Amino acid sequence: MVDRKDFVQFFKYALVGFSGIFVNLFFLYFFTEFFKIYYLVSSIFSFGIATFSNFFINKIWTFREKLSEKIFAKGTKFLIVAGISLLVNTFFLYLFTDLLDVYYIISQILASGFTLITNFIGNRFWTFRE
Repeated sequence: MVDRKDFVQFFKYALVGFSGIFVNLFFLYFFTEFFKIYYLVSSIFSFGIATFSNFFINKIWTFREKLSEKIFAKGTKFLIVAGISLLVNTFFLYLFTDLLDVYYIISQILASGFTLITNFIGNRFWTFRE
């Protein structure tokens, strides 16, 4: 059974993730449309920027840790979880955009939904484990 603390953490994590989606979408569009970078390559850059900001917000706000507390070890774990999510995200982004002919921004929104639960589980029980 899920206790209140886990529910609150998941809610905060989802809010941070939701804000990260906007960061991701902004940079995805910016790199693709203004720099004319192929959308899958743009998605890697934008995913990295969003992941970087999400790490610090989750560390401080969601999981209530001091910024300096094991930052290298936890940052490495967070990046490993994010790397797995990047693979999942890229797969679904490609699937929706190239195979199902969905506009790449809409595809990114859909692909982001597939990573929320796995990201939370990986980061809650491995990266920010108490």
